[in-house]
Amino acid sequence: MEELYHHGIKGQKWGVRRYQYADGSVTPAGAKRYYTNRNEPTIKRGSSLAGMKATELTNIAKTKITGKQYVDTYLKKGTTFQRIQSSKDFENFAFYATYKKSDSDKYMGLFGKNLTSRANSSAKQAEKQAKASGRESDLANAKALRSYSDNMKVYQLKITSTKKLRVPSDENAGYITASLLKDKEFKKNVVASIEDSKSKMRRGQQQILFKQAQNALRKDPAKMSKSEKIAVYKALNLSLTNHNSQEVAVQDRFYSELKKKGYNALLDYNDKEYSSYHAKRPMIVFDTDSVKLQSVSETNPKIVSQMYKKYNAERIAKETVANTLGLITKMGNKTISECSSYVELKTKDYLK
Repeated sequence: MEELYHHGIKGQKWGVRRYQYADGSVTPAGAKRYYTNRNEPTIKRGSSLAGMKATELTNIAKTKITGKQYVDTYLKKGTTFQRIQSSKDFENFAFYATYKKSDSDKYMGLFGKNLTSRANSSAKQAEKQAKASGRESDLANAKALRSYSDNMKVYQLKITSTKKLRVPSDENAGYITASLLKDKEFKKNVVASIEDSKSKMRRGQQQILFKQAQNALRKDPAKMSKSEKIAVYKALNLSLTNHNSQEVAVQDRFYSELKKKGYNALLDYNDKEYSSYHAKRPMIVFDTDSVKLQSVSETNPKIVSQMYKKYNAERIAKETVANTLGLITKMGNKTISECSSYVELKTKDYLK
C-alpha cells in the first residue's frame, strides 16, 4: 500500500519542483542542493550532486527497511486505514490509524482490550468511592460507569484515502516545526505541550526525547542543528495525542502548515518507537478531507481476545528484554538469582 517510486526524475511532479514544498518554498534538501549556504546563492557542483544522489538512495533504502521517515513517502489513493474505538462515529479531526494488516490485528487485540479494561477500571474506582462516601451522586456515577463498562462495544472503522497521501521525512517535518517556532506564541505552546506530555509519558526513551527537545527549545530556532529540529518535532509528534487548549492551538497551527506544504499524514512516532506497541507503520492522518469512511463494524470479542493473547505475548517478550538490559547496569553487583527474581517481579508488575 505504501509507495516509494519515481518516473523520470525522482521526486518530480508536474507543476511542483523536486526540492520544493507544495507552496513553492524550498525544502532543506533543496537548500543543500542549490546553495552552498543560505546567504550565498552559488550552485553546488558535480561532485556534491553525485554525493547527494548516493545519500538519497541510502535514505530511501533505510526508510523502506526500518519504516522510519528518512525521506518523504506516499500512501496511494485507495489505501484502507483501520481504526479501533468505542464509538460508531467518525469525527472530523486528525485520527490515529493503521494500514498494514499486522498493525491492524495488533491494535484490535491490544487497544481493543485496553478500551474495555479502562472502562472496567473506571467503574471499579467509582464503585469504591461510592462505597466509601455513600453519597447519592457517587452511587449514581458508579452505576452509570458500570452499565457503560458492561455494555461497552468496540468498533473497527475502515477509512479509505480519496487521493495519494504525502508523509514528510523527519528532516522536512523538523524544518517546518523549527520555522513555526519563530512565532513566540507557537513556541510557548509547544514548550507547554511537551512539558505536559513529559509528565504523562513516563517511559525511559520518551523522557530522554522530551529532555532533548526541551534543551533544543532553549535555543534560537535558526541556530538549531538538524538533529535538534528533529528531536523537537518528534517530541511534538508524541504530544499530538493530548488536547488541552495550548495543545489544540499547537496542533491546529502545525497541521495547517503541513497542509500548506502539501502533506496529509504523519508517522505516529510514539507507537512506532516509544510505546510498547512497536507498530510497523502507525499513522496520524490530519487531512480529513483526503479520506472517507468506508464501513463501521462491531468487533468480535473472541477475536479481540485471540489477538490480545498473541500480540501481548510478543509485547511482553520485547519489553522484558528492553527492561532487563536497562536493569543490568543498575544491578551489576547482584547475583544471577537476585537479578532473575527482580526481572520476574518486574514482569509480573507489567502484566498487571
